[in-house]
Amino acid sequence: MDTVPERRLLERLRRLPTALRQPAIPLADLGLLRRPLVRTTAARLGLLVALAALAAVSIWRATQLQASALSFLPHRTSTIIVLDQSKSVYLSGYREIAGLLGAFADADAPVGLIMFSDSAYELLPPGSHGSELRPLLRYYIPTKGGSKSLPSGPQFIRTPWDISFSGGTKISGALQLGERLFARDHIQHGTLLLISDLDTADTDLPAFAKTLTQLRSSPTVDLRVLALHPDPGPLHFVRKIIGKQPFVSASGLTEGHVNSTQRFQAASPLWLVIPALLLLAALAANELLCNRIELARPREAAA
Repeated sequence: MDTVPERRLLERLRRLPTALRQPAIPLADLGLLRRPLVRTTAARLGLLVALAALAAVSIWRATQLQASALSFLPHRTSTIIVLDQSKSVYLSGYREIAGLLGAFADADAPVGLIMFSDSAYELLPPGSHGSELRPLLRYYIPTKGGSKSLPSGPQFIRTPWDISFSGGTKISGALQLGERLFARDHIQHGTLLLISDLDTADTDLPAFAKTLTQLRSSPTVDLRVLALHPDPGPLHFVRKIIGKQPFVSASGLTEGHVNSTQRFQAASPLWLVIPALLLLAALAANELLCNRIELARPREAAA
């Protein structure tokens, strides 16, 4: 004789739409399955909540992955290096150039690169891997047999820009090109890192002053300056407009100014991998614990 709970359960099953009904085997002892039914339902609901939570954590961690950043630059910005290749930047500044390029290459930090003398051009687009700067280091590191050297000093190999490119100096044009690249690539917050002795052409001084003034008050572009042994005149000219704060210390670069531990922890995908593995484990548990019971045909019937 059916009990009241069994009749209620059967009545609920009859109310299900035909499309949702599965072929079922009539059972006389349906009440005995109540506890397994509750346990299975609870397990399914618990796994559903766990799967949703792990999926949400995985998606959130994926959006939080950040490329490596250098500690002497503003956090969460895209950087364009604006590198002076004019002949006024003499070999004494090569050590600082190599130190900064090496810092970006070691960190593989996202970077763009503009080379300039009296004209400027884009060598690397913003967001390039910092490791792409590594081939340039050979031009700024002393080597035996180089054709350029200071008197009784280290030797350097010639760069591709020595003969036809390294003429006069127009810093304003290079900085303006950097601003246009940020606008072109829709970068909301960028850093222009100027590496120069700051000795621009006299005819460029008005445009240079105007550009520095605009960058000083720009809400979207930060200016940083690595001054390569500048003369007092150009240094005073730039500092009078932008102040001392944007200047980057070359000694800080050579003394390990990059915090590698902090940098690589910020870029590590470990806390994305862990939720993803837990998500896979929860999916496997769902398949193992909540799959349908399959009844095989009796062998004699199959034969």
